[in-house]
Amino acid sequence: MMRYYTEYDSHEVESYTKQHKLYDNTIYSLDIETTSFIVLDGKVYSNEYYDKLSKDDKDKCKKYATMYIWQLSINEEVYYGRTYEELEDFLNILESNFEGRKLIFVHNLSYEFQFLSGYFKFSNIRSRKKRKVMECELSNYNITFRCTYTISNRSLDNLAKTYALEYQKQVGSLDYTLIRNSLTPLTEEELKYCEYDCLVVYAFIKNELKTYEHVFDIPITSTGYVRRELKELTIKDVKYKDKVRKAINVDPHVYNMLVKAFQGGYTHANFTNASKIHKNVDSFDETSEYPYVMVSEKYPSTQFKKCNIKKKEDMLNRFAYLIKLVMTNVKSKYYNTFISVSRCVRTKNVALDNGRILRADYVEIYCTDIDLQIYLDAYECDYEIVESYYSVYKYLPKKLINFILDKYVKKTEYKDVEDKKVEYQLEKSKFNSIYGMSVTNVIRDHVCYDNDKGWYEEKLTNEEILSMLNEEYKKGFLSFSYGVWVTAYARRNLLNLVMKYDYYVIYCDTDSIKLKEGYDPKYIEDYNQSVINKIKNVSEKMQIDINRYQPTDIKGNKHLLGLFDCETKKGYEHTYDEFITHGAKKYAYKLDDKCYITVAGVPKKGATQLNNLEEFQDGYVFKYENTGNMLSLYNDNQEEFILTDYLGNEHKIKDKKVVVLLPNSYTLARTYDYMQLISDYSNGRRLYDE
Repeated sequence: MMRYYTEYDSHEVESYTKQHKLYDNTIYSLDIETTSFIVLDGKVYSNEYYDKLSKDDKDKCKKYATMYIWQLSINEEVYYGRTYEELEDFLNILESNFEGRKLIFVHNLSYEFQFLSGYFKFSNIRSRKKRKVMECELSNYNITFRCTYTISNRSLDNLAKTYALEYQKQVGSLDYTLIRNSLTPLTEEELKYCEYDCLVVYAFIKNELKTYEHVFDIPITSTGYVRRELKELTIKDVKYKDKVRKAINVDPHVYNMLVKAFQGGYTHANFTNASKIHKNVDSFDETSEYPYVMVSEKYPSTQFKKCNIKKKEDMLNRFAYLIKLVMTNVKSKYYNTFISVSRCVRTKNVALDNGRILRADYVEIYCTDIDLQIYLDAYECDYEIVESYYSVYKYLPKKLINFILDKYVKKTEYKDVEDKKVEYQLEKSKFNSIYGMSVTNVIRDHVCYDNDKGWYEEKLTNEEILSMLNEEYKKGFLSFSYGVWVTAYARRNLLNLVMKYDYYVIYCDTDSIKLKEGYDPKYIEDYNQSVINKIKNVSEKMQIDINRYQPTDIKGNKHLLGLFDCETKKGYEHTYDEFITHGAKKYAYKLDDKCYITVAGVPKKGATQLNNLEEFQDGYVFKYENTGNMLSLYNDNQEEFILTDYLGNEHKIKDKKVVVLLPNSYTLARTYDYMQLISDYSNGRRLYDE
């Protein structure tokens, strides 16, 4: 049972020394619980009431939040307090107990950081985006906070279930609609809910320590796990590093072209089939699309050099080309459209299909030779290559290919094995992180936090960019050009099928294609045969056992990388009985009289309120009561307020920095702001100022 923090006496610390510094290997975790509420015309309402207000009243009301309890676990012992002052007192006690550096894990640190930063001072904040804190240090303390959501990429509930942890998150034991403050008494059941949020984190870190000896050794991000493994594998491999270095471009202009040429996955609806209900729809998914192209295709293997290529016919198959392309009198040959206007440098007189170009008088864009072929196949146009660079095509280093295949083999071997569920999830996460590792963005503007000024960005200077490029070259770990070509190959594989099926295509998303009745399966069969032939060829050339590309699961079934398989549930002739889409990341389907949705910004459980797909139209509201979706509003200067809780207890809240959580119903509409399709921040790379 959780205990009040003054009951803490001391605990036995497992310490260790590294590089002459003393560290604490105790597993600490911190969590807070908060109340959000609104004030309208001088009256206090629970945040749940916000969803019932008119637009004018939503703008008019004041939004508040306050922390009413914190919990801090020391291994399995959990202590709590009710105010920031009490937390400060407890941290001072922990500091006096052991002077070495301590690591406190927080699940979704960004949230806790906002509240704590109104009282405590922080330094050395690591953050990819404003307010997205991965790690930070508590000023004047020997304490570091680290985010377990960033480490695991899973919600707390999902984390506990995925890894079959000894503690599971308590669900439904704390009513968040009740207004609480630091004087609100909490029941044993409510305290247990708070306690287990810390214990789940403890159990997760305890599990990680089976692999990593010390808490500070645990990678900071989910991608960091697989990145560290590959580093350890290649750190002393001179041949590997030399091969990679040859492909790393330190020329700032070429680097800029690579950044501009990088694109994510293709997510789009065929506008002629959008907003219609289609029956008996089939969905084909490609098996491990990105890893497949990484182990089967050739990539730029030398630094790019300038050339004077003007037309595609001038290109040689043994070279990769990075080009600046100008197209005029552009017109799509197909119902489906491919060039994203957001990737263009300049355009004139453009007609768009939900962010993709239908027609244009002029288009200027940076791309790879792979993209060029797609554009010329998909559009009628006049074109000229106004700038071009070439690199020699070669397969990725054999050690990297084998590393990818190792992950695929292990994941497949563990799949559906009863006593290997945790191992399967671990290997699956690592395997899925491989592509992200190849395009990890290390060259981006500094995201900074100042205790007085708050969040701001500092642009990288040209000198810093050059220094970072040279540092990548010295390390010889991976080349950014690999990642640029990975997504180009993946788009090509999908879009070649899209062009063949065209009229029958309803919707695509990165590695999947959804087709309406009447399509000819031969095109997919032919593509899959080409995958078989390609893997046979590359396994022979690279002298890698072909069975590593097609490992066997516990049931004896082989799983070949790169195949498009029809995603049909057992006993069903088609993937979906009915399907409808209104554009990218906005579709619904029906199977066995049950509705399902994929809508950006709406949890999938929102589908429970759909009776049929006819309702999935403009103006349809996914209600908060069915989705549980919350809007997060940040306030960096909250006023003091006398808050009366649901039991009548008055308390002055003094939280200066807060996140106000408000119910967020979602209204379906066809207008769509094009989103980044890959969440690795690569498109946010800082350009060199030329």
